[in-house]
Amino acid sequence: MENTSVYNLITEFNHSDFRRKSIPQEVAAGWPCVQYAGKMLAITIPFFARKAGKDKIALYPIYCSVTFPILNPKRLLDFTIYPLNPLWSSVDYNKPAGYFKHEAIKDIKKQEYKEMCMELYGYYDKMVEAVLAKKPFEESDEMSKLFTKLMEPGLYPFYKKINGKFYTSFCRL
Repeated sequence: MENTSVYNLITEFNHSDFRRKSIPQEVAAGWPCVQYAGKMLAITIPFFARKAGKDKIALYPIYCSVTFPILNPKRLLDFTIYPLNPLWSSVDYNKPAGYFKHEAIKDIKKQEYKEMCMELYGYYDKMVEAVLAKKPFEESDEMSKLFTKLMEPGLYPFYKKINGKFYTSFCRL
């Protein structure tokens, strides 16, 4: 698939009927992971709640995630609600996991942050294209450096619970 856009896949999913009907509107999409689901390359989008305060935004543990094939985004492979998952039973969803902006990006202006996010999504796209073409992803170091800077440290342990292999490969917190 040429010109795969992970950002567009997330945007399209966020406008889907399933999203509107099954996932609370107050949760936001987090950093996705790309993985194989059987023989299909898939994307998992985690969702977490956030609450604006006076000086910062509280970020709560990842609440749910969806997984669908990158080449068939209308086919849902998995929908997990983590508070219902026994492996997540010790997680306190009433307590913030962290805050935005975290230390690594505290001095970055809003526009620069948006540009960095879009740059990271560009690396996702290049990675997906490389995997689909069965070629090496040659910009993994650049992606890792940017991902590590943008990753919310308080949410990182929850991302790793979803897919430790992906998140620890591209994020060095």
